[in-house]
Amino acid sequence: MTRWALTPEELRRTRARVRGWATKGGEAIIVGAVAAAPLALTLWVLWLVLQMAAFAGGLITAPVTAALIAMIPALEGFLRQPFVATSLNIIVALAALVMIGLMARGVAGRVVGQMIESFIARIPVGNTVYGSARQLIASFQTTSDGAQNVVLIEFPSPEMRAVGLVTKRFRALDTGEELAVVYVPTTPNPTSGYVEIVPVDRLVWLDWTINEATQFIISGGVISPDGVKYRTTGLAPDVPVA
Repeated sequence: MTRWALTPEELRRTRARVRGWATKGGEAIIVGAVAAAPLALTLWVLWLVLQMAAFAGGLITAPVTAALIAMIPALEGFLRQPFVATSLNIIVALAALVMIGLMARGVAGRVVGQMIESFIARIPVGNTVYGSARQLIASFQTTSDGAQNVVLIEFPSPEMRAVGLVTKRFRALDTGEELAVVYVPTTPNPTSGYVEIVPVDRLVWLDWTINEATQFIISGGVISPDGVKYRTTGLAPDVPVA
């Protein structure tokens, strides 16, 4: 006669097997997530870059595509396909960046750049955004190799430290003390962050390069030197900040 019910011993073994499979499956999911995280982050960043390139390229290709469709209506079905349109936008954006880079090295590029800056300067909001972004990028591009612009800042509480980049120094009008403007990037996207004004003598000055600081921030601290100063605050080194 067929037995349909499990014995207590068989039921115990079955439950043990299920728990073992669940434990192994959970561990495999965690290991897989950790292994795939760097690739996922890289793909996400590339996706953002491609989206921006597609948007910028679309500003150039849109009138050209409309003109081609007006001359050759049979091309509309092909050019309106999402994959084709996005690919053309990205290619055009990359080609435009190459041309801008080549032109920027010559006299003609400087003249065109000055004309563009002059035009943007007449737009109130555009002048503010463009000028601020240009100065921020230039401040890091012109930093000398010996400059120490990477610091630890007391953020978000006195007993916690965050990596920041000093972008400017000036004097307080009321006390005369030296202050520093510190940009604190967020992880894993360093293009967003906080701007803090901090007394210079409250900063911990590091000997990191900006590239090392960026790698530290993007990797969530995984890529970092073997040691770091934590409590040695003091005055800024005698190196000018761009």
